[in-house]
Amino acid sequence: MENVQQVRAVWTGDEWELHFVCKVEVEVTETLGEKTVGVDLGINNFAALAYEDGHSELYPLNCLKQDDYYFSKRISRCDDSDSEQATRLNQKKSRRRSHYFHTLSKHIVQRCVEEGVGTIVVGNLSGIREDDENGEAKNWGEHGNLDLHSWAFDRFTSMLEYKVEMEGITVEEVSERGTSKSCSFCGRERKANRVERGLYVCDECGMVANADVNGAEDIRQKVSPSPVTDGVDKTHRVSSAHQNVLRSGDGDRSNGWLAQPSTFLFDKETGAFAPQERVTS
Repeated sequence: MENVQQVRAVWTGDEWELHFVCKVEVEVTETLGEKTVGVDLGINNFAALAYEDGHSELYPLNCLKQDDYYFSKRISRCDDSDSEQATRLNQKKSRRRSHYFHTLSKHIVQRCVEEGVGTIVVGNLSGIREDDENGEAKNWGEHGNLDLHSWAFDRFTSMLEYKVEMEGITVEEVSERGTSKSCSFCGRERKANRVERGLYVCDECGMVANADVNGAEDIRQKVSPSPVTDGVDKTHRVSSAHQNVLRSGDGDRSNGWLAQPSTFLFDKETGAFAPQERVTS
C-alpha cells in the first residue's frame, strides 16, 4: 500500500466505487524511430493527424456532439439543475467523455507504434479562448463556443503524453499560430484560402487539402520540416514562377493524401475506433 497516491469514493449513479491511484514502475521501450506525426485538435474533427511519410487521418466528434445534445435535453427536463437526477446525468456524460478521450489517446498511440513514429507534435491550444486581434472574444459559432468551453484539450494531451511514454515516443507541443491559414506545401499564409468549412485551397501553388489535415501538417513541420518536390523549400513561400513546377512535379494534389484522409469513427457498441468505409461510385 506504500505506492498508493490517492484514494477516493466515487458515486456512479447506481453504486459507490472506491478508486485507488497508485504509483507503479513500468518498462519503457526504446524510441521506435525518427518519424513524426502532427496532431491538430479542433471543434469539428477532434483530431487530425498528418504523418511524415504521406498519409493522414481524421477523428470526427460526432458521438460527443450526440451526447451533448442528448444529455442537454435530458437535463433541461429536470426540475432543478442541481437535483440528484441532473447530477447523475452530468456524471454519466462526464464518464462517457472521459472514456472517449482515453480510447482515442490509446488508439492514436497504437497507430503511432504501427507506423514507427518517434515524435508526436501537438498544437498548443492555450490561446484558443483568448480575444481576437480586435480585442473581442473569438466567435466560433453557437455550437463551437459551447463545445470549446466543455472540451478538455489539455486533459487529452496529458492522457496522450503518459500513454506514449511507455512506448518510447515523445510529445512536443508547438504554437498553433498561423497553422490554420498557412499552406503546408508552399508556405503561403492567407486566411481566405479556407474557402469553406473543411477545405483549404492555396491561391499560390494550387494545393487542395482538407483544412484540418493541412493544419496538422503545418504543426508537424514546425518540428520536422520537409522539402517539397523539385527542391522547393516548404518553409518558404514560392513565387508565381514556381507554380507550374509545383503542379507538374507533384501531380494533382486534389487527389493526394492531404485532400483524402482516412476517417476513423467511434463505435459506441464496441467502444473502439474503426475506419469509415469509403463510398465509391
